[in-house]
Parts: sequence; C-alpha cells; structure tokens
Amino acid sequence: MTAPDAHRTSRPGIVELDADLQRTVRRTSYMRQLFYFVVLLVALAGQVSGAVEALGIPLLWAVPAVGALELGGIVVLANADVRRRLGERATASRVLSAAIAGFAVAFNWLAHENKLLAGFFAGMSALGYLVWLMHTENQRRDRLRATGDLPPTTPAYEVVGHWIRHPWMTLRAKNLAKADDRLGLYTSLAAARAEKRKEVRTKAIAKVLHRKIRAAVDPTTADIAVAVYDLDEIAVRLADGADYDGLTALIAADLAPARLASDARVISVVDEPARRPALTEALVKEPAEEPAEEQLTLPEAPEVAEAPEAPVPAAEPREPAASPLGEWRGEIAEILPPPTPRRPRGQSKVTTTVDIAEEPTLTPTRSIREGSLRSQVHAALHEHVPDNDPRDTMALTSFVGDLLELNDVERLTASNYVRTWKREVDAGRRSSVNGRHLQDVVPTKR
Repeated sequence: MTAPDAHRTSRPGIVELDADLQRTVRRTSYMRQLFYFVVLLVALAGQVSGAVEALGIPLLWAVPAVGALELGGIVVLANADVRRRLGERATASRVLSAAIAGFAVAFNWLAHENKLLAGFFAGMSALGYLVWLMHTENQRRDRLRATGDLPPTTPAYEVVGHWIRHPWMTLRAKNLAKADDRLGLYTSLAAARAEKRKEVRTKAIAKVLHRKIRAAVDPTTADIAVAVYDLDEIAVRLADGADYDGLTALIAADLAPARLASDARVISVVDEPARRPALTEALVKEPAEEPAEEQLTLPEAPEVAEAPEAPVPAAEPREPAASPLGEWRGEIAEILPPPTPRRPRGQSKVTTTVDIAEEPTLTPTRSIREGSLRSQVHAALHEHVPDNDPRDTMALTSFVGDLLELNDVERLTASNYVRTWKREVDAGRRSSVNGRHLQDVVPTKR
C-alpha cells in the first residue's frame, strides 16, 4: 500500500465513500452508453434521410454509408486515445477525427431543406461526438493521475472567502496541495501562509547579512556568503536567542499610562496657544512657596544703590516632590514665557525713591532679520546678550521672542536654539577659564 493510499484509508469514512464512488461510476457508465446509443440512432436517422433526399442514394446503401461517416470520427478518436496512452501525441488522428465529425454535422445541416429539422439532426450528431470525446479525456486523466503523471485534485476553495479576498495566497495553497495530496483545505492555506512568512523572513535576513559582510569585505564575497550560509538556520538561531522579556519591556515603557498622559498634555499645550499662560502659571506656581511678589520686592533705597549693575538672576521654579503634573512641568516652564506674578491681597506695593531708568526699546537690525530662525536667534543673542549674562534659558527665550516679535509656535522652536547657544557659550567660557588656569600653573619658558 502506497503512502497516499495509507493516508486515505486512515481517514474516517473514506472506505464507504470509495465504495459509493465505485457504484456511481458503474451507474454513470451504463447511463452514458444508453445515452450515446440513442443519440447515435437519431444522428444516423438524420444522415440517412439527408442522403436519400439530397443525394438520391437508395435506403439500403445509405444506411451503411452514413453509419460509417457517423462512426468514423469515434473510431479515429479511439485510435488517438490509445496512442496517447502509449506516450504519443497522436496529433494526426485527433485532427482527422475532428474533421470527420465536422463533416457529419455539416452534412446533417445542409442535407435538409427544413432548417429547424436540419439543426436538430446536426446538433445530435455534434452532441454524440462531444460526449464520447469527454469520456475519453476523463479516462485518460484518470490513468495519468494513477501513474503519477498528473497532480491530484485540489480542495474546493471558496470563491469569495479565498479567491476574491486572497487570490495569490489561494493560488499558492492550491500549488502546495498539488505537490502534497495530504494537505486539505485549511492545512494548505496554513502552509501557504507559513511559506509566505518564511520568504519575507529569509529576504530580510539575506539583506542584513549582505550589508554586514559587504561593510567588511567586497560585495562579491558578500554575495557568496549569502548564497552559502543557510538562512533558515540563522532564523532558527535568532528565534532561539530572542530576548522577548526585553522587547516586551521596551514596548511597555512607551505604553505606560503616565507617559501617554504627559504626551497628550504636551500636545494639547502646543495645539491651544490661548491656554498656555494659564497652564504655565499652574506649572510654575508652587503651593508651598511664598508669592512671587514677595521674592521680587525691592529692598530699601540705600541697599538698592549699593546693588551691583548686573541684574539678579530669576530663580528657576523648583518642582515639588509630590506634584501631580510629573516630569514635563519643568520642560514646559522652560519653553513658555513666565506668567505675570500677582500681588497678594492686603500687601501694599513697596515704593522706593530710587529712580530707575526706563529700559530702551530694542529694535533688531537688518542683519538679524535675515536668514533662518536659528540664525536670527543666535545673531540676536550675540549682539544683545553679554558673555556673563546670568539669565536662564526661559528668560533668554522671552527676551528673544519680544525682540524678534515671534509668535507662540516660533517661541517654542526658538527655545531649542537658545538652549544650544547657551550651551556653546558656557562651554567656551569653561575652556577659556581652564586655559588661563593652565597658564598660571605652568610658567612660561623664557
């Protein structure tokens, strides 16, 4: 017993189905023979009546003559079938059989004056030949399938669910079912999906491997390595050494509720400029700190006169330990301009006798207004901000925004440029100080 036969007999109910199929084949054979005999008699009647009427042949001679014509196509076709089973093409016999059948149909049509009757006899003659032709081809395919020269029948895939929705995947599954008759409907589809995933995986591994090897050696060696290495084995080893816990933790970190909430609030701040001052005030304001007005209250007049010329740096907001706003409160406070501090109730405004000169209005020059936003910001900072200016990034961003008349979106972008400029200035200041210290320590040779 062959492997397919053992597989077939192992399936439940297959023996009963085979027995029913054999009975159906015998019954169909009897019905086909009876049908062909009746069709042949009708076609012969048409041939004989046509030969007697049109050609004037006696009835005694007309019967064997038209019988030979009608059966000639079938005999030649049977001879062609035998030669094809022996491995030949039998092209001449098949063409001659079709020509004889065509002549018989045409004679039935032309030999009768009543075209309705002529069409009936011609149709019956063509029907008899086509039935015999289909039966011969069926027997030939059964023989080829039994000898293994013809693939087995494939499962009946759904028209809408398979062929229309996934035509290429269904075609792949059908080809796999032809190669292995043990694959059924759903197992062939699953095998097709697995084969598609394998192709994508192999293509990706080959691309990465070729790029890695080409970086170290020449492209020809990389091509040889890709052709020699077993990419499936590399895929198996990659799957065995995959760090699923690390990848899961990496994705889970981005899906944390606190991170999603902070990102959503930052986006809402950028999208709603009108709400920015109120939100910034809520971020900067500390519930446990004293009001900002008390921190910025000027002292007595004599002390103000002795104060240094450099402005006092603004105190950066200190983030509370249990603030519900999270890490992004300080970042938003650095980007957006500071809110206007409010004076508490019952506190009188401190007045001093010191005359404070009105701050001159700064107008950016033409050179500052030219170029990109980054060049404008850096030019304004280089021109109007000294090297030892103690102001922080937030204060410098507000200063540049007022000087260049930037809108809210441009202020957000300018804050990054201010932070980069301040970092460069601080780095240059530290390098200069370190250089002076080195000259003081190491004496100059004379």
